[in-house]
Amino acid sequence: MTPGLSIKRLILLAIIAFLLPAALPVAAGAEPARVTRLQLGLNAGLTRLVVEASEPVSAELSAQANGLGLVLLLPGLRWAAPPAQPNAAGLVAGLGLPVRHDERTEIAIDLIEPAVVERAFRLEPQNGPLGASGHRLVIDLRPADPQAYAEAFAASVILPLPNAVDIAPPPAHAADRRHTIVLDPGHGGQDPGAISASGRHEKDITLAVALAMAQRLQATGRYRVILTRDRDRFVRLNDRVALARKHEADLFLSIHADSLRGDRATSGATVYTRADTATDLEAEALALRENRADQLADSAAERDVDDVVSILLDLASRDTARLSGRFAGLLTASMSDTIALRRNALRAANFRVLSAPDVPSALLELGYLSNPGDEALLFSESGRNRLAAAAVAAIDRFFGIETR
Repeated sequence: MTPGLSIKRLILLAIIAFLLPAALPVAAGAEPARVTRLQLGLNAGLTRLVVEASEPVSAELSAQANGLGLVLLLPGLRWAAPPAQPNAAGLVAGLGLPVRHDERTEIAIDLIEPAVVERAFRLEPQNGPLGASGHRLVIDLRPADPQAYAEAFAASVILPLPNAVDIAPPPAHAADRRHTIVLDPGHGGQDPGAISASGRHEKDITLAVALAMAQRLQATGRYRVILTRDRDRFVRLNDRVALARKHEADLFLSIHADSLRGDRATSGATVYTRADTATDLEAEALALRENRADQLADSAAERDVDDVVSILLDLASRDTARLSGRFAGLLTASMSDTIALRRNALRAANFRVLSAPDVPSALLELGYLSNPGDEALLFSESGRNRLAAAAVAAIDRFFGIETR
């Protein structure tokens, strides 16, 4: 080795030794952990919030001090995503703009109704069709009664959760007592309901699906099934409600299909519960249409109208509302494996037919007769059988029956 080359090498090593200590801290802490994306939507009937970040995500979820809502605290994460979109989805009315701190981010979650965390888990980064994703924390919310909501968030909930949390099923009945299910095929007689582009009627598909459901439920030997109509005839809304109450039904399911004039694209199933205030304008409009069904009766005695008013004024009990919300979530989840769901498929509106205060009730919109794909599915025997099987699976789970 020549003396000149040795001197140059020594100088280079000295420069590296001088610069290396200054470079190490920058490499170790060059990029602070940050939130890169926030997504809100539905997954199998649950309201899903996904937090994506550059590092594994831990969080705290607590109740808002005022009003119905939650606060998501993300310690150690800075906000680096676009502003959160306040669009509603499922149980969430909207997301507040993130409150940024030096070492944490807080996000307000406004709720439509009380909710609890059913599960919260982490997903590792992965490559997908939309590119690489970061570390994700998935939070699934399910409807709950106000007491369960208050108890769940008496203290901050640390996420992710080690185990799934489920709302307790209805109390078990005596072994020799079958559950009574009332199936309500919408419309009938002089009331055809929605009409497809090819001229087929909602009243026919709702009856066909209800009969398929009834056959499957009765075949299990676990259920006593009552139909509000078993043929093409008109039944007033208050009579449908009264029938469920008369037989002390354990569950009431009203079956419908929708149609949108001039819209062949909209498709998918939707599940509704009853609420004095609708979750959205579309749900409110649908409830108004369905509630006008009685206007097609040949005559309406004043006594019948008074009965309807008295039922509407008889407010649903807290327990019935909780159970209705639970069944709606289970039905939405089960239907998602059979038919495409509408965006925000779990909704609520003031449906008169769901007004029984002592019977858990839900309304299933099977799909859209104005959509060729939905119409073909609903009017096919295989489609009806698949829908019936999905409904029976949800009913089984509602009553705590696990089948394989």
